[in-house]
Amino acid sequence: MIQEQKITLEASDIGEAIIEASKQLKIPAEDLHAEVVSEEKGGFLGLFGSKKLKVEVTYSARQDLLSRGVEFVNEVLRLMDFNAECTAQEGHTLDVEGEDAPDYFVGRYGDAIRGMEYLVNLALRDPKSEPRLKVDSCGYRERRTKSLERLAEATARQAIKYGRPIRLDPMASWERWVIHTTLKNNNDVTTESVGETPMRKVVVIPKYDPDNVRTPGPATLRVRAQRERRDRDEQERRERFPSSRRRFRR
Repeated sequence: MIQEQKITLEASDIGEAIIEASKQLKIPAEDLHAEVVSEEKGGFLGLFGSKKLKVEVTYSARQDLLSRGVEFVNEVLRLMDFNAECTAQEGHTLDVEGEDAPDYFVGRYGDAIRGMEYLVNLALRDPKSEPRLKVDSCGYRERRTKSLERLAEATARQAIKYGRPIRLDPMASWERWVIHTTLKNNNDVTTESVGETPMRKVVVIPKYDPDNVRTPGPATLRVRAQRERRDRDEQERRERFPSSRRRFRR
């Protein structure tokens, strides 16, 4: 049986609509699907100002998806002879706990968790109508989230200090989301994802003010800004002293 909820909102972009729908429906943003219904230009005569989008946000879930996920993971654990058990948690999360979970299921970098998450979603989930199942074990996601937040802040400081973009290692989609969210309100850097899955990674890029040559930034932009400043100074000098060139001409 499929349970569906739908809401239509006006927003400036899809991301804003998903966030607002998440608040109203009390459903995690990653479980929502958004589609632009119509677009209206704002401002004077529709020529200036921001755009207004009418966005339809949908949540669809198969009610027994979590229970089927629990059965699937427990069967895999049994076949692997792991002393661990999977239970259902809030937020479409499957949690694996047990004696073997810390050493064999989590590991050092959570590779087994990511592998299990990929398998369970590939085997059970309809990507067009069902939310993505998440797999966790021994509080790994919470620890990883805090680690990624620290990594994001440290990388932003490096990008600002050295004035160049910094690429992080390839990450899962939810890990990239943590990086983007952590630095979303940072006024000194921007972030973007590049590459193809599973090698997709986040790039942290320093922002640059061309009117302030002391602002850290890529070397090419810094040189360009210095050249523009020098040209402006020369132009101002010529306007203030129009005969200076003729006076010293030989």
